[in-house]
Amino acid sequence: MTNVLRDYELVFIAVPQLDEQGVATLTERVSGWITAVGGAIAGTNVWGRRALAYAIGKHKDGTYVQLDIQLDPSATRELERNLRIDEQVIRHLLVRPDEQ
Repeated sequence: MTNVLRDYELVFIAVPQLDEQGVATLTERVSGWITAVGGAIAGTNVWGRRALAYAIGKHKDGTYVQLDIQLDPSATRELERNLRIDEQVIRHLLVRPDEQ
């Protein structure tokens, strides 16, 4: 069975306590999870710190990061599990751009 890589767009919000270096480290960690399962990073876009529409926990703002990735569909569950567990990620959204 061949691994078919599909295009995905991942956006996550990092806790506001992270500085620029902390966000870069978090982004590298997330990228490592993707490449560890045979995925690839097509692009990274840090949107910067923005106010949230509503408070999530005690956070009123966060740093937004967008990753354009290619990933085997069977690996998405593990990636999302890792993102839910990581305490530095407030929220995340993983979508296929062609299905929006």
